Amino acid sequence: MKLKLGDPAPLVQVQDAMGRTVDLAALVGQGRYIVLWFYPKASSPGCTAQGKQYAELHDAFRQLGAEVFGVSADPASAQCRFIDRLALQGGMIPDPSGALGRAFGVGGWLGFGQLLGMYNRDTILINPEGRIEKIWRNVNPFQDARVVLEYLKSKVGAGPAQAESAPT
Repeated sequence: MKLKLGDPAPLVQVQDAMGRTVDLAALVGQGRYIVLWFYPKASSPGCTAQGKQYAELHDAFRQLGAEVFGVSADPASAQCRFIDRLALQGGMIPDPSGALGRAFGVGGWLGFGQLLGMYNRDTILINPEGRIEKIWRNVNPFQDARVVLEYLKSKVGAGPAQAESAPT
């Protein structure tokens, strides 16, 4: 099922690559935006570029009240290597079963993703009310993080930083 703008987001609890619980409902309850950037394969060239950009802009997202999570069908071990290699900030969520991707309507890579265990490169923004604020499909990995950040700036403004007490 494809989600539409304004739909309630599936606010589930998942484990990140480090084994920590990520509670999307709790983050929304704290008034946070949530950015989920789905990507095909850890350490591939496009995903590396996309991950580096999100890492570079991590603090800017936090200042706008957003938590950022990369999601792929890779196992946690592959994501941990990806995190270490790129010094990624923010959470990385392994989804080898595809449950989170299905919940958010993220399709497979070139239509074969479910067979190959890869996602399309889609980014989903959940607003502090727990609704789907924006969906970017088949994003450019070299521009995605900046596009999402600019959108957030237009929504939140570049005013005083919001509290950064939420864990990543």
